[in-house]
This record gives sequence, C-alpha cells and structure tokens, in this order.
Amino acid sequence: MYFSSMEKYNLHLILNQSPFVRIFIPMALGIVLYLKWPTTLWILPCAMTVCCILAYIGFYYIKDALQHKYAYAKGILITVLFFSLGYTLATWHAIPSSAAWYKHQQENYGYAVVRINSELEPKAKTFKATADVKQLTNAYTSIATTGEIILYFQKIDSIPALEEGDYILVRNVLKDIQSSQNPGSFDYGSYCKTKNIYQSAYLKSSDWRKLPQHEASLSGWFAKANRHTRGILKQYITDPSTLGIAEALLIGYRKDVDQETWQAYSNTGIVHIIAISGLHMAMVYASARWLLLLIPFFKRKKNIAILLALLFMWGFAALTGLPPSVARAAVMFTFIGVGEMTDRTISIYNNLAASAFVLLCINPTWISDVGFQLSYIALLSIVLFYEKIYQWFYFSFKPFDLIWKLLAGTLSAQILTFPLCIYYFHQFPILFLLTNLIAVPASTIILYLEIVLVLFSWFTPLAKILGQVVSWLIVCLNKIVFQLGQLSFAVWDGLDISFFQFAVLMLLVILTAIWLMHKNVKMLMYSMVFLCIFTISMLVSKWHFVHQKKIIVYAANKTSYLQFVEGQSYFSPDEKIISQDPQHQLYTQKPAQTALHLRKEDTSIVDFKTKTGIELAQFHGVSVLRLHTDQLTIATPTIVDYLIISAGFEVKKPLNLNNLKPKHIVLDSSIPFWKTEKLKTALAAHFQVPIHTVSDDGAFIMEL
Repeated sequence: MYFSSMEKYNLHLILNQSPFVRIFIPMALGIVLYLKWPTTLWILPCAMTVCCILAYIGFYYIKDALQHKYAYAKGILITVLFFSLGYTLATWHAIPSSAAWYKHQQENYGYAVVRINSELEPKAKTFKATADVKQLTNAYTSIATTGEIILYFQKIDSIPALEEGDYILVRNVLKDIQSSQNPGSFDYGSYCKTKNIYQSAYLKSSDWRKLPQHEASLSGWFAKANRHTRGILKQYITDPSTLGIAEALLIGYRKDVDQETWQAYSNTGIVHIIAISGLHMAMVYASARWLLLLIPFFKRKKNIAILLALLFMWGFAALTGLPPSVARAAVMFTFIGVGEMTDRTISIYNNLAASAFVLLCINPTWISDVGFQLSYIALLSIVLFYEKIYQWFYFSFKPFDLIWKLLAGTLSAQILTFPLCIYYFHQFPILFLLTNLIAVPASTIILYLEIVLVLFSWFTPLAKILGQVVSWLIVCLNKIVFQLGQLSFAVWDGLDISFFQFAVLMLLVILTAIWLMHKNVKMLMYSMVFLCIFTISMLVSKWHFVHQKKIIVYAANKTSYLQFVEGQSYFSPDEKIISQDPQHQLYTQKPAQTALHLRKEDTSIVDFKTKTGIELAQFHGVSVLRLHTDQLTIATPTIVDYLIISAGFEVKKPLNLNNLKPKHIVLDSSIPFWKTEKLKTALAAHFQVPIHTVSDDGAFIMEL
C-alpha cells in the first residue's frame, strides 16, 4: 500500500496535514453548483474570485492583533475564493459561454467544415465519430467556430476512408441531442452536455465530402499506436469474445466486448478489471520502476528511474485515451513519485485531493463522471478501512496472507462504493469477494503476458505461444465468470434509491463502519438516527409507488410502446414485442420497471379493446385511442382524452378523422423521423390541440 497505517480518523489532524483537502471541497461544491444552476455570465463568478483574492491580500495589511482576532475570516475567504473559482472554471469550460461556439450562428449557414477527432466506431446501421466544428460556411461567406459534435455516417458497402485529423465538409443537418425521458433511463443528452457536446447529425453519403486538409496531433499519434496494438492482439488472439477482453484489459478498448460478457462481469463485481483504472496504472508504474531499479546505474540514480517509470506510465495512459479513471490514477502516482523523488512523506488524503484538484482544473465536468467518482471513493474507502480490516486476522503462511490482503482490499473498497453502486447501477454483486479473489490475480497475469506479447510481437514463434496462453487464460476466466454470474443469488438487482436516500445511506455506512472499527458508541447512536431516516424515506417512497397511476408512451426506437401503470402493476399491449428485443429490454423495459418499482403484469387494471390497427383503452376515467392505420371512419362525434398516432398512420387530405375530438395528440417513436414533421404539421392544421412528438420531446408520461 502507498499510504501510512498511522493515519487516524481525526478530521482536524487530516485537514492540518492535507491543505489540498481544504481547498478541494469548496472548489468541488462550486463546480457542482454550476452543473445544477449554470449561467453564461462568467463575469460574475470571476469578479467574486478576484474580490476574494484582493480581500485575502488585504488581510495581511491590517494589524497583527486584528489578524489574530479575525483569523476565522481568513478561512472563510479561502473557502469562498475556491468555491467561486470552481464555479468560474466550470463556466469557462462550458462551450456555450464562448462567443465562437458554432451554435450561436448555426442558423445562418448551410454547411460546416469539421475535423474528425476520433476513430470511426461501427454501429448497427452507422459509423459513429466525434468532430470539431472549425467553420460554418455558405456560398458567400464563412466564419471560424469551435465546438464538438457527434456524427453518424450512413453505413454503405464500404467504411468511410476517414481517420482522426481529417477534414470534411458536411451539410448542416445538426440536431440537438435529446434524452429519451423514459423512466429510469440513462440521460444521454445530459451526459453529452457534460462533455460539451450538444448536437449530432446523421449523414448520408450525399451529405458530406472529404477535404484535402489533414491536421496531425499528439492524440492522433496515440490513436494510431492504439490501433497498432489492437492489430497485434487481433493477429495472435483470434476468438472475438476472447479478443474483446484482451483489448479491454490492456488498453481499455471495450467496443469489442459484447453486451452479454460485459453484463456477466458486472453481475459478478469484477467489471473494474476490464475498465482501465488505478489497478492497471499501479501495476504499470510499479513494474517499470522495479525493472529499472534492477539496473545498477538506476540503483545509483533512483530519481531518474522514478521519472522514467512515470513517463512510461503516462505513455501507457495516453494509449487508453486518458479516461477520467486513468487520468486520476496517473496524476495520483505522479504525485507519489514526485514525493518520493523529493524524499518527502505526503499525506495520502492530500495526494488524493491534489490529484482531484488538478484534474478538475483541466476539466471541471469530470466531477459528474461515474468512473471518476467511483475511483476516488474506492481509493478513499481503502485508505480509511484497509488497515483495520487487515488486522482482523493474522496469517504467518505467506500465501494465506496474500489472499487475505486481497480480500481485505476488496472488502474495504466496497464499503463506500456500495451506496454509489446502488444509486447508479441499481444492483450490487453478492459474490464480489469470491470473484475478485479469482479475477484479480488472473487478470494481473494476463495483463503482464499481453505486455510481453506486444513488446515481442516481432518474434513470431514466441508471440504465437503467448497469444495461445493469453487466449486460454481468458477463456478459463470467462467460463468462471459466466457460471458464477448465472447463479440466482449472484447479484442483488432491482434496487432504486433517490439522491436523498443515497446521501443518507452513505452517511449510515460511514458511521456504522467507524463504529465497527473503533467501538465508538456515539457513532452507533448517529448511525441509528440515519437508519431511521433512511427507513422512513423508503416507506414514503413505497407508499408513493403503491398509489401511482400513469399512462406512458415510451421513446423506444422504431417501436410503439404504450404502458398503463397502477400501483406496482402494469399492462402494455406491446410488452411481448419489447421483451423479445434485447436492446429494448435492456435499455427501456428493465430500467422502467426498476424506477417505477413494477412487480407484475396485470391486464385487469385497464379496459382494453382492439381491432385491426385500432386500440381503445379506458383507464381510471381517461380514454386512450391508438391508431396504427388511417382506415378509420367515425360516424358520430367522439371525444378521447389522448390520441396516439403510430407508424401505420398516413397523412391524407382530407383526414378521415373529422368526428374525432382528441384533447391531446401523441406521435409515438415508431414513426420515422423524416415523416414526423409532415405528420405533425397536418395534424396541427386539423386539430387545435397540443401535440407531443416522442422522437423530439421524449417519452410522454401522464400522471393521473
């Protein structure tokens, strides 16, 4: 371990020894405040930051007696200074604050010149890439711009001959990225906004053309190295499922890991081994340092060995694309290495806070990244609890001691990450101790063998042997993971808590852990208070879900999905269709059932009638008519509360709905996007009622 066992749980002592902790906390709160209540008026937080700096400087010009008397004011100034600094950094980093953002002038230009800044990623029907908008242009003029977008290229017979650094001219068909708004679904729109991406475009082959310009960059060089490494692995590891795990383990490339394998690793609590993180950085840094120190020259010049090990670690990190978890670990070990080079022992809490401070200065929105949060909380949990847990048992036999160290580290990491896993992933792996005991040593061996394979890929006989050994090890690991993951008790899922419940649960876990470690009766009393609060909150939530009544038209890609919810029962005429589609089941059906606490399907909660292309439902006094066809003639005036239009409905003039009187119209997600606007315009001209377009506005949810 890289931290001292002598560090205590004395908060005052920790703060005195860790100045970065005192400035990181207010800075992080300032960033969180911006993410919750953003503004483009960067001058206001900037002015507050400047005022705090001037006030802090002025504090030293008053008399010593007054300085001593008002010492608390100095602490308040520092807190306010870094709070406003966090808000200011977040404002500056947000692209809408920039006058050069392309979206400010987008409506005046028909084309854009963009630079591809990622490798093309194959999707089911498209190729996906991110790009920077360098110019907006039309027939008469152009302006320089900035801002990142997502491009989806139409999948044709051949892959577009594009790589990072290429420039292309695209038609301005950019649209805002929308979230589905389905209950419990991942908020993709908000996720993209944290990355300063607000729009995307679907490009047919006629919507773009390649330009002669090409702009090389350091990231492009690392991307080529990444592709070269993947090429070596593909040459010697031929099985697709095995190759995906090998790529993820070595360089963090997870796009070849199929969903079933990813879910199996997630259910067994070892998904972290195929997501490049601090474990990998520690292995790379420690191995490079150890190998260099075997050389007599570096034994005498230890600082040079540490510096080279840090450079090697950063090179490896760059190959992975520097996701937040990797950047955090690399910065963290850099602080440790620099501390070792200067022969200074620095508090682990200060190291953690300093690395987080540096990363958030580079990119403030990383604070909202789940991987960033998990990596820091896991490491903090290990720092706080590892030594105490390790001291529970003593083994003189070395192998048993190593096993217990691994188990103690795994258990200590789970203490604080447990509430976070429930909040974000709605599940908790029950078998995490057993699976980590198997997977961590196995993945360590596989990782080292892969590094040797890449380094000696020029020596074909050795590379072939290593490829076969790596393949066999991954196959064995996958078999164990799949068998354990299929056990009925392997994962505790269907868990859903609010942010308030997450915060209370986190405090409950911390206080209970401190009580168990230190037998502090006060901590036990406090934990009982938070247990009561958590229990009451869960009962209130339970009461809400038992009494809920909803009509939901889901945003399910190219599919109609209507659902009626009463309490914890539900009915949907489309449930069978959704259940047979793995994508809809995973990303629409299951998250909604978890978020709404749905337990059983019950056809009796709604009066539902159907005939060819027409469905009529009565639900708690509300009438819902869904049309899959326009072959409908209504003889007498008929009022319905909600009219749902699906893909089979065609726009005809005149419409055959003259006697239909809806109060609200919903166009569901089965209607193709190219048809939506035309249909919406025709319906708006015929009916003077609100129209909700699921493809544009997200899921339609009516609370009764």
